[in-house]
Amino acid sequence: MTIQHLPNLSRLLHGLLAGALFLGMGVARAQAPEAPAPILWRMATSWPVALPLLHETAADFAQTVAAASGNRLRIELIDPAKHGKPAGLLQAVQAGEFDLAHTTAQYYAAQVPAIDFFTAVPFGLTPLEQEGWLHEGGGQALFESILAPRGILPLTAGHTGIQMGGWFAKAIRSPQDLKGVRVRVSGFPGRVLARVGAVPVNLPLGQIIPAFAAGQIDAADVVGPAIDATLPLKQYAPHYIAPWHEPDVAMHVFIDRARFLALPPDLQVIVRQAAQAAALRSAARANDRNAVALGQLEAAGIRVKAFPASVLKALREATQTELDASAQADPEARRVIESWKAYKARVAPYSLQADMAVFNVR
Repeated sequence: MTIQHLPNLSRLLHGLLAGALFLGMGVARAQAPEAPAPILWRMATSWPVALPLLHETAADFAQTVAAASGNRLRIELIDPAKHGKPAGLLQAVQAGEFDLAHTTAQYYAAQVPAIDFFTAVPFGLTPLEQEGWLHEGGGQALFESILAPRGILPLTAGHTGIQMGGWFAKAIRSPQDLKGVRVRVSGFPGRVLARVGAVPVNLPLGQIIPAFAAGQIDAADVVGPAIDATLPLKQYAPHYIAPWHEPDVAMHVFIDRARFLALPPDLQVIVRQAAQAAALRSAARANDRNAVALGQLEAAGIRVKAFPASVLKALREATQTELDASAQADPEARRVIESWKAYKARVAPYSLQADMAVFNVR
């Protein structure tokens, strides 16, 4: 080959190299795996969209999962106006109607008595103590062991904080005044009230005002000032009673366990952490909103009154009696109650010494 042929050879080699590179890039593109399609879960909630705090907490959980997973796992919220079963969601998840539900365990105590105590127990745990029991005192492991055979993974994903004792049509001056009073209340606190002669009526939140209007109830445990202030409760029950029965109410997500275990490990961690984050944020949100709302209620002329000491004594005794009866009636419930009592005994003295000391010097 002569020297004059070298430029042509150079151009030929350059063209062949460029072509090979182009083909290689094409093959690489063809072989690159496509990103998997996002996983979409349908989550039914027990909370009307119009009620603050509760629906917000469900939305917080769903949004956190989507953001933390880079939208690999998305959760669609379906409220009671669409599904029509606000207190039937554990069964709906078990039946495969939804992938998960945002609700509270006490709604399903008739089906699984042991889970009642993960929502609220009178004279029990505050939100922070509740989180401590779950994650430091063995409560979460117990919760999961009870519902795993039923195909459900339970996670605490919300706290309402301290709830008021309720709205009553008549003043309560003695234990005798509770006899025959029809109170909208759920779960274990309702059974305690029944022991002092009241009549618990299990109703979803959205049915409280219609029940008052129809004369079906005489009193109602709602939630706390932030939600109570959105309802015309004073019209039917002007006596607003201070807390006794629910130092906190925990909200839960009930997840189809098989679908949860089918997630990649990192998404499983994200779901668990999103639930705990939503729970802690909801406790802070409730404390703030309830403080503001109570001030507004007081400005409107509503005064919060405490139950008399005789009523509290009767309710405290009824709580202990009902705890003993529940423990005897169901082995799973006994395990939960023993764990709950042990944790309360562990932290209550410190809470009384530390928290009360702060409150007393404010």
